[in-house]
Amino acid sequence: MESTSAYFISIVTALIFLLLAAIIANAIKFEGGSHPKDPQSRKTWFWILAILNPAIGFLLGYFVFKPEANVMVVNNYVNALSIGTVIGFVLYLLLGFILSKVFANGKIGHWF
Repeated sequence: MESTSAYFISIVTALIFLLLAAIIANAIKFEGGSHPKDPQSRKTWFWILAILNPAIGFLLGYFVFKPEANVMVVNNYVNALSIGTVIGFVLYLLLGFILSKVFANGKIGHWF
């Protein structure tokens, strides 16, 4: 049961960070001219959030949602949380890549 909640926390955190990256990308205005800097800003914010995603997800799961039980249950939860953090990071990158290819002509298309 605890491992399911650890995976759920990691996946929800990844989706929230992806939504946050999309909101930030849409908030950055298009710049005119021959060398606009707005695509680089969108890409930078995407990768900053990609780095923060596993860190915040793991810390949130460990300090806020860690079960108060015996050592074996806590160790199983931490193992599941570690695996879930990696899954959440890969999910963030995979969905970000898919969204950037689907919306290639939009602001989100500058992520990759």
